[in-house]
Amino acid sequence: MIKVPVSELKPGMKLAKDVHLEDGRILLLSGFAVKQRYIRKLELFNIEHVYIEEGEAVPLEELREEKVYAEAFNTIKHVLSSVREGKELDVHAVKETVSDIVQRVINNESVFMQLTGIRDIDNYTFLHSVDVCIYSVVTGKNLGLSKTDLTELGIGAILHDIGKCKIPLEVLMKPGRLTEDEFHVMKLHTIYGHEIISNTPGLNKRVANIACQHHEKWDGTGYPVGLSNYQIDKFARIVTIADIYDALTADRVYKKKDLPHEAAEYLMCYSSVLVDPEITKLFIKNIAFYPAGSIVLLNTGEIGSVIEANKHVSIRPKIRVIARKEGPPVFEPYELDLVKNPSIFIIDILG
Repeated sequence: MIKVPVSELKPGMKLAKDVHLEDGRILLLSGFAVKQRYIRKLELFNIEHVYIEEGEAVPLEELREEKVYAEAFNTIKHVLSSVREGKELDVHAVKETVSDIVQRVINNESVFMQLTGIRDIDNYTFLHSVDVCIYSVVTGKNLGLSKTDLTELGIGAILHDIGKCKIPLEVLMKPGRLTEDEFHVMKLHTIYGHEIISNTPGLNKRVANIACQHHEKWDGTGYPVGLSNYQIDKFARIVTIADIYDALTADRVYKKKDLPHEAAEYLMCYSSVLVDPEITKLFIKNIAFYPAGSIVLLNTGEIGSVIEANKHVSIRPKIRVIARKEGPPVFEPYELDLVKNPSIFIIDILG
């Protein structure tokens, strides 16, 4: 076992000791093979060094979906930054990126689930756009949309907030609650988004409608027009749910993130009020779950790896317990089915 500065970590190295945060939470468990996204996470939490097992690194090919996700982030960051500077929207880059995401989702819709939600405050807007795109495309696939429609939905989803490029930064980046006047300015991003997309050759009316309507609500209380029910474009209804879910499950300056099951409960509570009830049910079944391989902390203090989601109650998965936050170590891992143990529940995601 050797002590290695995080700045010198390489993908494939194997952790020899658990990595703890200052408050005692476990960030990464011993035995994990280091991946590039783990290094970013360690840097984000200001971890200076870790303990690595001596010997050769574990052979570790960078997953194709990680490349697609990183490329999507870079594309949308470039596109949104360019539009803010008054340059033309790079339609070709957006279509190419979304096409790649759509094809990956068609092949295996769960490939991106462990990548969504990895974000920092500075890049929230860009990573949020990518996550909303992924969630929307997965939902569209489960609705039976064609590849052409999935691509159109994905383009609208990844560009749903493009109108924010015309919102003053002091309003857009304000860490606290907006004043009534500031909120009025912020709401204009839906109109600006519609204008930008409508004036961009190669993007159609439906994509523009997604940007315009993703804050419309099922009961008619949304903006900018106050559309309700099926007056709202179906694609916009999908993006609305994805947008709310991703915002709820993100750490922000002013609030701690909700866990997937908490965000799912919020959506169900406001189903038929804020969002389309049928699409919401399908969304929760296919999105609001803990992906296999997620490391979670239970209210019992047990730490486990998600084995699989339960088909009928996706937010209460099967867990393989591998450690405890406190107390004696777990020498023989054991399984827990949260559906069969209603008093046990997830209280944090560690990795």
